Amino acid sequence: MATWPESDPTPVYPLSVEQEYNTLISDYDGGGEQRRKKLLYPKYNVSVKYQKISLSDAQALWTFYSARGGAHEAFYIYDLALLLGHSFSHAGQYCGTGDGTTNTFDIPGRSTSSQTIYVDGVDDTTNTTILVGGGTSSSDRVRFDVAAPASGIIITADFTGYLRIRARFLEDKLSRTNFINELYAYGIKLKGLGAV
Repeated sequence: MATWPESDPTPVYPLSVEQEYNTLISDYDGGGEQRRKKLLYPKYNVSVKYQKISLSDAQALWTFYSARGGAHEAFYIYDLALLLGHSFSHAGQYCGTGDGTTNTFDIPGRSTSSQTIYVDGVDDTTNTTILVGGGTSSSDRVRFDVAAPASGIIITADFTGYLRIRARFLEDKLSRTNFINELYAYGIKLKGLGAV
């Protein structure tokens, strides 16, 4: 899967990252309500904005948009807030589901530290090794040293570092002029796709 271009041009950091939950809310006649969570993990919508951008950089991003087929193909983008000296912690991030044989899973982050690995919500960090890079889109990874997680077991992680976000372009129909204008004036909107 492709990754949003991180070198030139450099967007405004930190990115505008919005958590999205999907809650089903039913109102009762007496004024109360019942709420049910429909997503186990939030989606992260992103807005990427540039303070200045050269024509060649705008063309490179237009090419990236075109290669994705607008909103068709998903890609990864990292919230590189740490470039500004900020250190964000991320809790309960989905890493994968056990199948009984796979013992290495991507952590949805890069340059991570202070990792805590959970197996079905129970801290299992002592039975793991953190591998720097090598995962999808250069993410860090966790390897289970004793035994691979059983089938159906959910692996999550808490960590500090760059959050890897799976997203797609929100707009499927943009002129080149509007695309460049949004990059500079408003920010290109990316729709978060959740943990997969």
